[in-house]
Amino acid sequence: MLPTRTLLLPKRNALTICKGAPGPNAILSLLGAGRFASYKRGHAGTAGLRTTAILMKQEFSASDTAGTHSENMEKVEEKHKRMLERYAESQDILDKYSVMPNKRSDYMSILRRITSENATDVRRPKQPLVLKRISDSVIEAYLSFKDNLALREEYINYYGDIRLGKILEDLDRLAGAVAYKHASDANGNLAPIIFVTAAVDRIDLKATVSPNRNYRLTGTVTYVGFSSMEIYIQLQAVPEPGESSDPDPNLVARFTMVGRDKYTGKSSQVNPLLLEDEDQRRLAKVSEQIKEHKKEEAERNLLKRAPSVEERLVIHQLWLETNKYQDSMYESHSMLPSDMVWLDKTSMESVNVCFPSERNVHNKIFGGYLMRLAHELSFANGSVFTRARPSYVSLDDFSFKKPVNIGSILRLTSQVVYSEPENKTFQVAVSADVIDNMKKTAERTNTFYFNFCCPASQVRRVVPRTYEDMMKYLEGRRRDQTGKIISKLQSSIQKR
Repeated sequence: MLPTRTLLLPKRNALTICKGAPGPNAILSLLGAGRFASYKRGHAGTAGLRTTAILMKQEFSASDTAGTHSENMEKVEEKHKRMLERYAESQDILDKYSVMPNKRSDYMSILRRITSENATDVRRPKQPLVLKRISDSVIEAYLSFKDNLALREEYINYYGDIRLGKILEDLDRLAGAVAYKHASDANGNLAPIIFVTAAVDRIDLKATVSPNRNYRLTGTVTYVGFSSMEIYIQLQAVPEPGESSDPDPNLVARFTMVGRDKYTGKSSQVNPLLLEDEDQRRLAKVSEQIKEHKKEEAERNLLKRAPSVEERLVIHQLWLETNKYQDSMYESHSMLPSDMVWLDKTSMESVNVCFPSERNVHNKIFGGYLMRLAHELSFANGSVFTRARPSYVSLDDFSFKKPVNIGSILRLTSQVVYSEPENKTFQVAVSADVIDNMKKTAERTNTFYFNFCCPASQVRRVVPRTYEDMMKYLEGRRRDQTGKIISKLQSSIQKR
């Protein structure tokens, strides 16, 4: 068998290269295209074209006769020819209905270069650091929902709005591209550094994303540490004639990316950032303030320290209010008022098998995909909780603690952990666990915290009745408070 090497492209792309001349032992072909130059899921007229990579491989035993071998070769070559024809036809469709109108932009070219270089065995030395300006890392991408009906079809939800889970995938992918661009050398060559999404500081939805408008995603580096950098992304509507050329953003997000040496796995220093004016220094200062606030919150983590005096009073008051509703039978809560619900009664789960089609450029499950799954589960839970259709408000600070491998069994568990009935808001925590079916264990990878509002329906008060649930309640309360601080800091720099 000839050795093969698979080069993985962003999202649903694979290219397999044979070392040596192709023969009967390995006939390989490709059908597919990159994530942002793809047309997926069988839009009318495409006969269900999909962009999943198809790997064909024919093997023959050494005992085959020469005649049989020749006949098999002819069949394989004919099949290979038909596959190439199908690939050419699919490319015509993909070019016609490209998801991103600027598919040849820095955004896609950077991701393709990453995957191409990851597939080589050539060890590249790290070049000297380069002092980069903020403008050097800016990348723009477009979501043309108005002009591109195929794109709109992919992003539309069942009630005619845009699926925000799909937007979350785009944000994570763009943050990675910005990080790699900033880390490139003076000639634009990619550094031998692997970047991963370490954390999402905050994602705020400022205004509804309409399926009848075109939008521009803009990502840039605003802060650089030794091996980490903060990426600021905003989604803005493309101005229509007569509108402001710089509209308020519909969505803003902050990602923290961390670089590791490609060959040693150790922290790798990234290019420093040059701040050229007062506005840029203000951006960096806000990033430092957010970083310091997160560090303080980490120090008083409930797994490290007991709740504060003020939080203990909150817990005691909750116990006093709900104790009279406790029944001798644990499962009974018939006396609980209609505007209250036990926290442990708000659970909802989903289980997913992580397929290669959801991999990132480093052959792990794409973080944006995890965010989308978590968002969709939190929305389903919120809909049941409110008996209505809640509106997404924000995603609070969380960290990616461990990568998720291809083939993992991923269990997502959601709970409504905190609510403010007076403001018609509530928070859903979604925990992601990788199940090891052989060892019968589950390993936590991260926990997402989604905030929703539901003005048109009653938002019940969530009350804990065990110590564990009380800690979940306090954690949700803290995330809500921290998120509001970060959101306020972000708003202070948007229109200066």
